[in-house]
Amino acid sequence: MKSFRKKALALALALAVSAPSAMACTLWGASGSPVQGGGTILVKNRDWRPQYQEMRYGKGKLYRYYGLYGGDEKKMFLRGGVNEKGLAVFSAAASVIPKKERKEMGHAKKSALREILGNCATVEEALEKAEYFKGPKFLMIADARSMVSMEIGADGAYQIKRVNNGTLAHTNHYLSPDFGALNRKVRPTTTKRLSRIEELLSKDHAPWTLWDLTAFGEDRSGGPDDSIWRQGGKVETLATFGVWLHEDALPDIYVKVRYNPWDGGHEDVYELEGKDLFPPEK
Repeated sequence: MKSFRKKALALALALAVSAPSAMACTLWGASGSPVQGGGTILVKNRDWRPQYQEMRYGKGKLYRYYGLYGGDEKKMFLRGGVNEKGLAVFSAAASVIPKKERKEMGHAKKSALREILGNCATVEEALEKAEYFKGPKFLMIADARSMVSMEIGADGAYQIKRVNNGTLAHTNHYLSPDFGALNRKVRPTTTKRLSRIEELLSKDHAPWTLWDLTAFGEDRSGGPDDSIWRQGGKVETLATFGVWLHEDALPDIYVKVRYNPWDGGHEDVYELEGKDLFPPEK
């Protein structure tokens, strides 16, 4: 296994300015008794057209964090991350709404992901950042005690589903009946990926580890376009980012990432404990 710390330190430490961007993703997690050792495990598979990826170390006003960035060599956008207080947030696009219409529905002046990671220690604190919950998208936010699936619609309206002891999953279409009208065009991939990850999460199991749940990200039972791990279609899986959030302890992470667009099938894999992610500051 390669050293994530060495790779991370070789990357640029400066933060990228985040902005909304279309992407397809599968988000899932478990909290409470389904997690071996307790706490919460949250995972994101990032799917989009092949492009550059980086794991970057950043620092907000209050907290340090590691984030997954994607884009081209000139500009990278934050796609999700975890901070030193054990708070994680991942995003997925509301791609059921045409891109032009999503842009017209507006967005926050600052990145919700960056603001939450840099300034919040718990799910409760993150939910107070309502001024950043603008523009249609989906978020999953988690700490060691619970996780929240958030659907954001038009005009700053949003719905949340919270789990303290159980599982959650989301893809790229609205599940709340209140937002059903926003499902302008639901592509088969988003419903098939949701059905498959929910099937995997519902199977009988001993409590899961981080590596059990990130292994779900490798599932290819639906073919190149409709699997959780997508490969060979126009849109492919570029990264799996999993975090294990502990009570009163630093988080652990698992990352499988394609750094270069042409590296499909040759992704780098890292596992890192929290003490290596966030060493004491001098």
